[in-house]
Amino acid sequence: MIQLPGAHEILDVVARTIGIFFFTYLLIRIRGNKQLSQLNLLDALLVIALGSALGDVMIYSEKEVSIVRAMTAIATIVVTIYLIEFIASHTPRGVSKALYGEPITLVKNGKVIRENLIKAHFTDDQLKALLRTNNLRYYSQCTLVQLETNGEISIVRKKETRTK
Repeated sequence: MIQLPGAHEILDVVARTIGIFFFTYLLIRIRGNKQLSQLNLLDALLVIALGSALGDVMIYSEKEVSIVRAMTAIATIVVTIYLIEFIASHTPRGVSKALYGEPITLVKNGKVIRENLIKAHFTDDQLKALLRTNNLRYYSQCTLVQLETNGEISIVRKKETRTK
């Protein structure tokens, strides 16, 4: 038979969840907003680490998981990511390149760069589908197609030449 928690235990979970949620929300707001499409590897790690730190403190009692320890862990995660991003933005390009990687050029001047397609784990069919969703039918219509460090695809179209 399943034993249901008492009202006190349920209210404890609700209070801890609301408290840790707003604490984390405040830290994320201080860190700065980003649109979801701008997530990079560090942002993904932030989400995973915060999810781990948040999960236990929301559902376990204070005896099992201290809220102060959870807040310390969450603050440490946010500060660490902030420091890494601060260092990356205030040091030579090589540090940022090591942290975030570089865009991978998939098409240049209408020609597919096969080794980069393999490096990016893209197939011809996937790339063609991407072009079609951007109203392009041929590689020759592109000056540049890049896989950006945040996972987005950038497409620079060739300028259309008009004939008289």
